[in-house]
Amino acid sequence: MGSRFLPSEVVLIVPPLVGTMGAAEREHAAAIIVRACAQLADVWQPLSPRDIGLVLQADELAQREPFASLVRNPFFRPNVRDLVEAGFAEFDAEERVSLTAKGLDALLPWVRRSEVANG
Repeated sequence: MGSRFLPSEVVLIVPPLVGTMGAAEREHAAAIIVRACAQLADVWQPLSPRDIGLVLQADELAQREPFASLVRNPFFRPNVRDLVEAGFAEFDAEERVSLTAKGLDALLPWVRRSEVANG
């Protein structure tokens, strides 16, 4: 899936992606998708629950914030199904999840371009 920005260019703070998708649970789900895509080759791609879980587990073990703390926070409740039902993400035939164009557009307020000069 192509995009105008990379997953690593999306700023993920606590709480992540506030005001982008109409519900904290959706925004939390989008944040874990963004984080996993950023870690797994920094490209937008379909992800299995295992892919996402391994990235979050690695963040927790390495104490990489914000997810090292978020995964232990009882108020951090990602709801991928609700994210899909709202049209911000979709499942493929293998039940992998990816963000839709609507989901990527919703992330735009949280995109920070790197300061690397274009040659």
